[in-house]
Amino acid sequence: MPKPPLTVERLQPFIGEVVYDPYGRVLGKLVSLESDVDGTVQTVVVETETRTITFVPAEAVDLKDGRVVVWPEWKTLAYKVISSYQRALKRLRGLEDMYSRNEVPSTVYREMRKRLDKSLEKLKDEAKKLKALLSQRKNDIEDENLKLDRAIANLKMSYLAGEINEKAYKIAIDHLRNAKDSNARELEDIKETKSKIESLEHGAIEFTKKHEEEKIPEPAKPEAPTAPTATQPIPVKLIEG
Repeated sequence: MPKPPLTVERLQPFIGEVVYDPYGRVLGKLVSLESDVDGTVQTVVVETETRTITFVPAEAVDLKDGRVVVWPEWKTLAYKVISSYQRALKRLRGLEDMYSRNEVPSTVYREMRKRLDKSLEKLKDEAKKLKALLSQRKNDIEDENLKLDRAIANLKMSYLAGEINEKAYKIAIDHLRNAKDSNARELEDIKETKSKIESLEHGAIEFTKKHEEEKIPEPAKPEAPTAPTATQPIPVKLIEG
């Protein structure tokens, strides 16, 4: 389902508020926005935890549960690719259904099918880029989890050795566990997204196979008329009796 457009009216109450990612991580604060004269927001400005300013395109921003949520790059691209794939496959099904009921001439069918096949080829390339981005992000999270496991082990050791009091330990361990929980949610989202893409790719491949197996022959070109040949006389041999 398409997201409703962000407007100044919808977003302005959140200026100065904390901005999150979809997995509960704090990204910073919403400090400004850029909009068109009709009030449609094009970019939001976030001051990160490290005091740097980041400009985020509106397509990566959502309002959910009373929060401003910024999607990661891979999730924004996935939304586009999956939506486009679903739309293309629906159009393919509709076109094939119309043709099977003889509701569209073969010449029109071929033209429309050619355009859809071209769009699917482009989507195939986009999906390839997306899957590479998903793999990279998965590796980054797994590396981060190793660091978190190391930090948790050192924290517990210091606590058990009496070097850290219970209050400090609880605050720190809760923070580290929350970070691991956020990572786990994102990894699950990556897994589900990859599964969706592969399912859509499989659907596109099946359509392509069917199209090749049931390919409509091109209309035969009329043969060029041949020039009439002159009638040759039949030789007659006279036999004298």
